[in-house]
Amino acid sequence: MLHSNNDMESCLNFRLDIGSVDDARLCDGPTVLLRHNETLHYISTLTAEPVIVPVNFIALHWVGTIEPGELVIFGVKNIDLENAPSPSIAGGTLKDTSYVLYSIENQKSIPGTCFLPDAYSSVICCLQVCTLQGSDGKFETSVIAASGKQLILFSNGVPEEVCQLPFENPFKLQVASTSRGDLLFIVSFSSGDACAIWKDSLKVAVTWQQVRDILVDDFLGAGFDQILLIFKDDPTKSPGPEDFKITDCCEINYPADTDTSKKDESAEDGCQENQFLTVQALEARLQAGLLFLQELQHDIQVKDRVIKTSCESLTNMTQGKDVIVQSAEKEGLTSLWDDSDNCPDSPSSDPCTSLAIPDCFVEKVWYRVIDDLLVVGVKLSNSVYSSLSNVGLSLIMDQEIASISPVTKCQTNVLKLPINASQVFANQKEPLAKKQRLDDFIKDSLPGDFLRRPCSPSYQNDLERTVTAVTELSPLLPLNNTSCVLLLHARRKNQPDCLLRSEKLIVPCGKISLSLEDILKGNYTVNLFEHCQVGCSLEDVFAVLSAFQKCSFHLLSPDYTLKSVQIWLIGQMQGEPVEHIPDIICSRKPGNNQGTLFIWNSKNPFEGTLTVFYRNDSTLLQCLHSLRRVLPPTCAINTTVLGGKDCLTESLAQSLEEELLALRSSVSSAESKVEKELSQRCKMKKNNGTTDSSSDTKERVQKYREELQIEQMQSDLDTPLAADGDLYSKSMLNAVQLQMNSDSLACRLANL
Repeated sequence: MLHSNNDMESCLNFRLDIGSVDDARLCDGPTVLLRHNETLHYISTLTAEPVIVPVNFIALHWVGTIEPGELVIFGVKNIDLENAPSPSIAGGTLKDTSYVLYSIENQKSIPGTCFLPDAYSSVICCLQVCTLQGSDGKFETSVIAASGKQLILFSNGVPEEVCQLPFENPFKLQVASTSRGDLLFIVSFSSGDACAIWKDSLKVAVTWQQVRDILVDDFLGAGFDQILLIFKDDPTKSPGPEDFKITDCCEINYPADTDTSKKDESAEDGCQENQFLTVQALEARLQAGLLFLQELQHDIQVKDRVIKTSCESLTNMTQGKDVIVQSAEKEGLTSLWDDSDNCPDSPSSDPCTSLAIPDCFVEKVWYRVIDDLLVVGVKLSNSVYSSLSNVGLSLIMDQEIASISPVTKCQTNVLKLPINASQVFANQKEPLAKKQRLDDFIKDSLPGDFLRRPCSPSYQNDLERTVTAVTELSPLLPLNNTSCVLLLHARRKNQPDCLLRSEKLIVPCGKISLSLEDILKGNYTVNLFEHCQVGCSLEDVFAVLSAFQKCSFHLLSPDYTLKSVQIWLIGQMQGEPVEHIPDIICSRKPGNNQGTLFIWNSKNPFEGTLTVFYRNDSTLLQCLHSLRRVLPPTCAINTTVLGGKDCLTESLAQSLEEELLALRSSVSSAESKVEKELSQRCKMKKNNGTTDSSSDTKERVQKYREELQIEQMQSDLDTPLAADGDLYSKSMLNAVQLQMNSDSLACRLANL
């Protein structure tokens, strides 16, 4: 062992009574392997003297370690040697040899067919094991082996890829890991030649001649392997750096090849100008990107500042404090809020004071908890509700608790139930006998309280005057005890078509206090499965209707009556009328359907509308599956499009999206057509330029560059290139049609 201070330390001392050594290997440990004829000796620090391996190896191909530090030997043995009368048949035929893997630690040998087939044992000159993983005597291997003229890659004993070697008679094969993370196979030949082959492609990377020896190691301490080539001595030259070479066929190459550098000097000079221009362009793009990043950071700071100021102003307004709104010009922004001077018909500049609102315009404020949702309701007085439209409700948290954003995301609802005043049999014009049979059938199938539903519900007035807001409860729970101010949004009825600022109304209408302890105790929780029982309030039903999803279906049966719908509601769904609103049927069926609400409006015996209030989509799917089984086979079920502001808003958004996509498509089509024409012109110019064989490459590149600069200047100064007339007409016609649709939806939405 050689230490860093050039001291030698003796690790092993041994003596062998053999005349010559056919093969010698130095392994980790250290362990020394010596082969004489077919006898293999090994000695290590763990053995006092040389030990003979019980396997007769006629060739050693590879020695390595596997987990956990087990030393294994892979070689060739003669399979007929044990039965031979004398050990004189060392050179066997193809069928007399086979591969074997021997473990020194376990002193066991197994067949080596998982590395290479035995048929290759007499033709393989050298090999290297790339990967070896094994357990319980089973191995997964990847082996690279060299025969007389080929390099073969084996996987689990099966040949996969073959590469033709540039020279013959290889005798040594090594593996190196380069700086790029690739593997190189270095093959040495008996003629003094050598080559390096990439593992991924099995293509020759480089060849060398007059090589005396090749070593592979991390000589530079760079963390990857380098190849040290020692060339044969030339008696006509004095020793110098050209007698060796260190390379990894990638970044490291010492000493550099002077001949190659001279040949490439002219080519590098021709590329320097293009490289300089490329670097300039990249620097310009980098500077533009940094400038854009600075502008974006400034915009984000302005946005955060404006949002914080707006939230503080909104909170102060709800608490009745003086509000000072800064102008947008101070932040370098453009205000989207119309000034009062631009609208002469506006009676006042303050939108909140333009409408006279009595002090007691709210009769009741309540809130309930449904699953993980908080439902807040406000009941308006009859006089105020009749003068308002587009009523909405929002929640503003306390400024001290919600320091970032006091506004909570919520969905506002004005409850409207699809219930007709005249139910079921009011408009029937059927024969008396048939009507009598139907009545008797229903009376026998349905309970009596289901048939005694009032024709003019007393809850309708309270329902119309109640506006609710639904928000998630989870963001409010960490605040423990908090309070929220309720803001009422509305417009005045019977106003002209011009939308004035005075029509808008935003006023505080109440305040609620949320206590985490009360919520956890369930003081405000509505049991979804018990809101049809005696004792629930009308607000509980309103809360459930606001929190649930809603969907309506139109049923049409041309051949049979739809009496089975009522039977299905009371029978299979185990429905019961809600106490305060008997027109609503609540399902008591155990499972996911429990608590689902239904409203059945029968237009005639063959047609009606079923409205379902459900918690999630799976519940709705189960209800429809159960309903379809009891309906007549010819009954058609169609989803009813729900009207109102939300539906029109969604339709308007879709129309605007289609309009933008159409404009983008038309611009892209025109741009692609112009680019195609320019490319054709460039190809024609290029073809015309290549006909002149005497023109130099650098001159033609400079000529194309000047023409490109001229075209860019013309495009900046002159009018842009005109698009095709037919393409422009079709694009504009499509855009105008979409704009007309968007304008129509916007007018309908404004008139609500």
